[in-house]
Amino acid sequence: MNMKITKLLTLSLMPVLAIANASFAAGQAVTDRDMAIENIYDDKATVSKAGGAVTQAKPYVNPLIKPDTSSVSPLFGNNAAGVAGVMGDNQVTAKSGDITGRAFGSFGVPYTSARVSHKPTTVVAHSTANYLSATYPYSAIGKLTFTNPSSGLMHQCSASLIRSGVIVTAAHCIQNFGSGNNTFTNFRFTPATYNGSVPYGTWDIGSYVRPASWANGTDVGTGAARDNDLAVLIVKKNTSNQFIKDVVGGALAYGWNNYSFVSSSRTGNLSTAAISTLGYPALLDSGRIMQRTDGPAYLTTLSGAGQIYSGSDLTGGSSGGPWIANFGYQDPARGTGAVAGTAALRNVVVGVTSWGSADPNTPKDNYASQFRQNTRYPNLTYGTYGAGNIGSLLQTLCTAKPSGSTKTYAQLGYCS
Repeated sequence: MNMKITKLLTLSLMPVLAIANASFAAGQAVTDRDMAIENIYDDKATVSKAGGAVTQAKPYVNPLIKPDTSSVSPLFGNNAAGVAGVMGDNQVTAKSGDITGRAFGSFGVPYTSARVSHKPTTVVAHSTANYLSATYPYSAIGKLTFTNPSSGLMHQCSASLIRSGVIVTAAHCIQNFGSGNNTFTNFRFTPATYNGSVPYGTWDIGSYVRPASWANGTDVGTGAARDNDLAVLIVKKNTSNQFIKDVVGGALAYGWNNYSFVSSSRTGNLSTAAISTLGYPALLDSGRIMQRTDGPAYLTTLSGAGQIYSGSDLTGGSSGGPWIANFGYQDPARGTGAVAGTAALRNVVVGVTSWGSADPNTPKDNYASQFRQNTRYPNLTYGTYGAGNIGSLLQTLCTAKPSGSTKTYAQLGYCS
């Protein structure tokens, strides 16, 4: 398949190829540097309230062969962690020394605890079934739809909002592994969709960054288990000049390097965390309703690829959905002596759904590419965006300039 890319965005801090109106052959090699690609199918900021495409899109399943998981075992120990992000109501500033996970105490067993409440919304009525999914933090999660040019079919993955105008998803929802400069097209994001309803509309995508090692097929790992199956995308502002975060009620935070994972004698010295996974799997409610699973998650490596795994029945369509530590809207009002724990940050995305075992019925598991430092992304700091793969991809995206602008996406407010 051929894809036309009108412009590769000019990035600060790294050299780029200046290519105009270039057409790439299938599988053509790409540079070994990550680059921001401008999605130019629609140059207008529009938000559609029509929900047809959301229900018609077919779930997209990671086409890579699932590796043998019979010998998978969790890692021991716990490395230093970091976190950065913005909450819907309370902005949180990351500190360089803030490296301890929150979702555990001196007892050494991970947990998630939150008030059972939702952030009110007037977008839908309390009495309707889609009310809860339209409230924050659920409203920061939605469907990413796109077209596969080789088949002409529309597909869907899941994604979540982690900045004012930035979502994160799986790299295999942007393009197939090793397919060079050929990506899918017509990307759109629909937050909080429920059984065809689109309370916040469907938003156009401006630009996106996926790892060069994913595009050129050199990423560490085997089969579907890869170090860097993640990508970040700009969501355009609406016609009222609003960022999507301000419309849906907030963005999630994101963390790296084992954030919230703990290893203690009470966990058998295994690195584990209490994680909530959300998305739109096709085999549950036909992919029309957001699903959530909660439980312990563990760190492991498969052929060198850093992975998080947990028990799950989420299937195709949930790819790219967030793995969240400390999921919930509000902490309770704590009495004297009751404390939230260390680094009490809520709704921290630590990875995105990448793949599961080939049989969805047994053993019912899911794997995520972990947000972390690795051989492709070794730095502890990438500008103000954190460490490892997630920090580097965000830096590349946020320091890019949209077509016709003299300012970067960060300067325009998309990355706050």
